[in-house]
Amino acid sequence: MASDLNPGTFRKKNNKGPEAMVLVASADAGLRRKWAQGLRDVFAIHEVSDRAGLEHTMTNSKPAVLLLDSSLPQLDEVEGVSAIQRLSPSTKIIFLSSAHTEKEAIRTLKAGAKGYGNKDIELPLLRKAINVVQKGEIWVERKTISRFLTELTSLTEGHQKDCPALSEVYLNYLTPREHQIALLIGEGACNREIASQLDISERTVKGHLTAIFQRLQIPGRLRLGLFVRGQNHQINH
Repeated sequence: MASDLNPGTFRKKNNKGPEAMVLVASADAGLRRKWAQGLRDVFAIHEVSDRAGLEHTMTNSKPAVLLLDSSLPQLDEVEGVSAIQRLSPSTKIIFLSSAHTEKEAIRTLKAGAKGYGNKDIELPLLRKAINVVQKGEIWVERKTISRFLTELTSLTEGHQKDCPALSEVYLNYLTPREHQIALLIGEGACNREIASQLDISERTVKGHLTAIFQRLQIPGRLRLGLFVRGQNHQINH
């Protein structure tokens, strides 16, 4: 088990307070090194190379985020996520896989992970994923979202407890433009596609999204997509 940090401790940087601990769990030394080096200037990094080291650190250090390689020995892949999560319920798990399928993504989130992506993920995107899950949101790579939303609709009710009064909120509380944008998010459209279709700027799209999130009390883009899909499902059935 490799480590650059004593369990349970945090480093301080530029007197701005403690950094969040990110636990990197992979038997692949090259992969651990890549992730750790790319994140060390922002987060306190702890590395483990096996299941025993992972369980020890999760139990004793309670990291903020766990980057979990799906091929970690004795993990039992997706099936092992629930057991690992129980060791530190507050830890946000990002499951990184070489398979990277919608079906595996859904199984992973059902098991308790807050993020899902490919092990070859670019470092800027990995940083973004960590920041998103730390805010309590769900993160998946954008190229997966459109098909992913359709399959995740059935999970909407299970996530409603994380979105205040979601069942009492309806899309007709939005302005006509906000309503258009929300429906496009439900179809998996990105900001650039929305801006092009509605003939507005991406900055304007972002402004509308901020207003939508606040008005509907929804914490992020993926949750909004799920909500829109759920509403459409209720309307059509």
